[in-house]
Amino acid sequence: HGAVETGHRRPLATIFGTVDVERLAYRHRGHPNLHPADALLNLPEERHSHGLRRFAAVEASRGSFEEAAAALERATGQHVGKRQVENLTARGASDVEDFYEARSHTPVDESDALVISADGKGIVMRPDSLREQTAKAAAAAANKLTTRLSKGEKRNRKRMAEVGAVYD
Repeated sequence: HGAVETGHRRPLATIFGTVDVERLAYRHRGHPNLHPADALLNLPEERHSHGLRRFAAVEASRGSFEEAAAALERATGQHVGKRQVENLTARGASDVEDFYEARSHTPVDESDALVISADGKGIVMRPDSLREQTAKAAAAAANKLTTRLSKGEKRNRKRMAEVGAVYD
């Protein structure tokens, strides 16, 4: 017979520290416990979170596993041993070939269009968010009206926000 139990906990080491994840366990005699929340939350099977695994892999790619462990501890406060960093990096790399295989390119028909779109908008910034030179120029400018800026008076007060998209 099956049962649902509350209060099943597991530690999860994250870049923010270790947290206890509490979830329901579905039990059946002779079978391992099922924790559907683990899949729903995309929790890894091991103790270390995906973010910690990614951090370890990035740092390991820059140097040695020992340096990666030191960088991880410096940045997150989590002590992860050299061998654990090595294992985390290997687990992260195990999906690389499958990822690229799933993204195989299909032949392109010459009638297909590749669309590239870009847009930008000048956003008026708070004076303390402007670059030093721009802030000086904005402070030196005199306003014609007291309640709002006239046309052309927004110069030296904006920064450009840009977005781009490519699709076929």
